Amino acid sequence: MKITILGARGSIAISGKEVQEFGGATSCVLVQTDEEALFIDAGTGIISSPDIGERRISVLISHPHIDHLTGLPFFPYIYEKDRQIDVYAVRRGNLSTSMMLDRLISPPLWPLRLADYNSDLVCHDIERAFMIGDIRVDLMEGIHPGGCSIFRITHAGHSLVYATDYEHDEENLHSLISFANNTDLLLYDAQYTDEEYETKKTFGHSTAKIGLQVMKESRAKQMRFVHHDPHHTDSMLREMEQAVRSDSVSYAREGEVIEL
Repeated sequence: MKITILGARGSIAISGKEVQEFGGATSCVLVQTDEEALFIDAGTGIISSPDIGERRISVLISHPHIDHLTGLPFFPYIYEKDRQIDVYAVRRGNLSTSMMLDRLISPPLWPLRLADYNSDLVCHDIERAFMIGDIRVDLMEGIHPGGCSIFRITHAGHSLVYATDYEHDEENLHSLISFANNTDLLLYDAQYTDEEYETKKTFGHSTAKIGLQVMKESRAKQMRFVHHDPHHTDSMLREMEQAVRSDSVSYAREGEVIEL
C-alpha cells in the first residue's frame, strides 16, 4: 500500500506562512494499491488528489462533521463523466450516508447537489467489516460528539489504523489497542497538548501522550499524529514533535508518502 497524507489539519482549513510545513488542509488520507484508490475522509485535502489513473475510487467517511466533508464538492474526479465514486459511512443521527451528504452539499448551502456532478456517486451505509476489492475495511466506534468510525485498512498482509477525532477513556482505549494490534501504521488524533486537553475534555480529541501509549500496547510499528489544531503553527508542532519523535513516530505532514 502507498499512503499519502493529503490533509492533516483538524477542525478547519487554514493557510499562511506559519503553516507551510505541516499544511493547512483538513483530514484526508489516500491509500493506493494496484487496483484501488481509497480516500479516508473528504476534507479539503482531497482537492489535492494526485493522478490515480484508472484505479477504482472509494471514499470512507469517518463522520459527517464539515471539516471532513468540505473537500468533496471540489474533488477532481467528481467532475469526470462515467467515473464511479463509492462513498461509505455509518449512519449518524438516523440519516443515511446520502442524506448526510445532501444536508451539506445542496442549496442554499451549496449551489449544486451531488447528483448534479458528472460522476456516478454511489452511497453505502456500513455497519461491519467489508471488502473493497482485495482491501479489507474493519471499523470500530470511537468517542466523539455525534460518533466517529475508526478504520483498519488491510491489504496483502499490511495494515493501517485511522483513529482521528478520537477521545480516549479507559474502556474505549482498551478496545482501540486491541483493534490496532500489530498494525504497520497508526494515524492517531493528537490535536491537544496535555495542558490544552484539561480544558477541552468532551471535545472529542486526544493527545500525543495517549497516542504513544496506544502505540506501545498495540505494538504498532509506526505512528503519525494527525488532526493538528488550527492554532498550532509549524514552530509549535515542531516543538511538540521534538518531545516524542523517533524513527517510527512523528507528526504528519501534508504531502507525506508512506509505503507499506
